[in-house]
Amino acid sequence: MRMPDFSSPMEVACAWSAIVEPGDTAAAVLRQHMGSAAALEWLLSQADLTKLSDKLVLDDEGRVRPWTKVLKRWLPRVADLDVQADLEDLARVGGHVIWPEHESWPHSLNDLGLEAPVALWIRGDLKDLPRVALVGARASTTMGNTLARDTAFELARKGVSVVSGGAFGIDAASHMGALRGGHTVAVMAGGVANLYPMSHLELFAEIEETGAIIAECPPSWRPARWRFLSRNRLIAALSEASVVVEASMRSGALVTIRHARELGRPVGAFPGSVMSQMSKGCNNAIREGVTLVTGTEDILELISSIGDGLFDMPVKSGPALPRQVRRIYDAMPAYGSAKIVEIAKAAGLGESEVEEGLTTLLLKGFVGVDGTAFKRIR
Repeated sequence: MRMPDFSSPMEVACAWSAIVEPGDTAAAVLRQHMGSAAALEWLLSQADLTKLSDKLVLDDEGRVRPWTKVLKRWLPRVADLDVQADLEDLARVGGHVIWPEHESWPHSLNDLGLEAPVALWIRGDLKDLPRVALVGARASTTMGNTLARDTAFELARKGVSVVSGGAFGIDAASHMGALRGGHTVAVMAGGVANLYPMSHLELFAEIEETGAIIAECPPSWRPARWRFLSRNRLIAALSEASVVVEASMRSGALVTIRHARELGRPVGAFPGSVMSQMSKGCNNAIREGVTLVTGTEDILELISSIGDGLFDMPVKSGPALPRQVRRIYDAMPAYGSAKIVEIAKAAGLGESEVEEGLTTLLLKGFVGVDGTAFKRIR
């Protein structure tokens, strides 16, 4: 076994990704208290429970944490841990990996708290665009597929990245529509070197060319039933809003909607005939408070309702700006001008980040210079 390089945050993240299942909260608690590298070193060298601090022994309610049970889950994988082999598998498919401290990490994933992924294994380009999840039934109808495809196309044309799970039915239709219009992200239940379903390999190849295929487990891992369920939380957290296009009462797509609601994300559903089994899940979700949507404009309103001001900006008919740049624009006063330090305080960002974002806004003609300050001009 090649021991991870503890000076490398990437290898530490990859190691944890290979040891624990997605969403393992016990591992998150350990890493949170000890630091990822120190926790990994402890696990690989001795895993001596007597060396755990009091904060780790007891949970927030004073109960003893079941570390013995947890270690029995982890240690078999520790024995076979080979980060280098995982990275070689990733290199063979032309992929790369990011982790929470990486500059390209989608910070929306951190909203998952202890269930946040420790790494993302990626094929393609996970662009910094506003994202909407379109999900639904595998056994979808022709009408549902057409609706998903057309909606995804219109969203992608407006600069929105469409997120789905790469599965049959609504997922595949959503990816296909988005590919015609712009960017899409497929979230896998297995590794990115073990894509599923295999009948979608041609579709996945197209997604990789202009979009991204991502997973939170190592490249060679196979998809498993429980990983399909856990990846739904990833789809919801990655997206600024989630919409179910067509679903029965027992559809896994409704799990994505539930995760999105728990995260405080806007959620929507397309209504359908009360006579259709494939519409019962959507109709019931609407009855329980999910927003009824009938088209792309309704979905764009879902995104703008969270306060980004995305489609209130003059870019409504053109490509969307990266989220951090939009945040800087929104932090600027509607009238008058503001200095960099003032914009930074309003946006909650560092001055260097604001300077970089203002450069983009200047080049795109959204802001102008007013002495030593900046003002909106569009």
